[in-house]
Amino acid sequence: ARLGRESVDLMQVHMPDIIQPFAAFGVENRREEAHWDGLAECYHEGLAKNVGVSNYGPTLLARCHEHLAKRGVLLASNQIHFNLLYRRQGSLRTVEACKELGIACLAYYPLAMGLLSGKLTPSALRGKTDTRSVELLRYLEGGKGGGWPNTAGDIPEGGIRTLLIALEEVATRIGRTPAQVSLNWIMCKGAIPIPGAKSVLQVRDNAGALGWRLSKEDVTVLDVAADVLEFEFRGSGFQTADSKFVGYGFERWRLD
Repeated sequence: ARLGRESVDLMQVHMPDIIQPFAAFGVENRREEAHWDGLAECYHEGLAKNVGVSNYGPTLLARCHEHLAKRGVLLASNQIHFNLLYRRQGSLRTVEACKELGIACLAYYPLAMGLLSGKLTPSALRGKTDTRSVELLRYLEGGKGGGWPNTAGDIPEGGIRTLLIALEEVATRIGRTPAQVSLNWIMCKGAIPIPGAKSVLQVRDNAGALGWRLSKEDVTVLDVAADVLEFEFRGSGFQTADSKFVGYGFERWRLD
């Protein structure tokens, strides 16, 4: 009602039922099916035209798909963290599982908070003291983590420099921007990137990723450059890529 609409186009569960404050004492009460039943009810009551989930790995995704199908509901989407800096942790297998089940895979953090846009530079971040800037600079250059929550952790010297060089080389050769190449790489893998934008120029840059595809050779170049890195992008500060801060600490999920 507050949205001023009778229904929404897509309603998604934000994450698996990972908030289990007594798990350390051996007490858990996961209610995944109850959440799925809630999605089904919203669909059948006309509150949502489509329903989906977020941060589900292949196993949980298959369970949800089967559960909803029994209630006559199609699982439309699964939104996961996926980009050139986050390919492991089950992400690629989850994208494949989505394709096999006919579920749209939406990729959040497709540009890793700007790290893969080609516009975020050490000089622009150096000297800033906020957690986000400090950790993004560490991803770019490398360095030892510290403090709390220390989301980025320790990053080897050089950071993501080798990947950015490969990204820039591909972008220059095909006449695209690094951001467009990064987004198109996600589409080539079979997922749909959902980048943010703070200006008209960013919207136009993002839109430039549409209507074409990287060659298999360029995809391989980027895959190899990403695989060389010994770390992945886990977010910054309390904006994490694989967990949720829930007051008493971070609860994490795994796609594998």
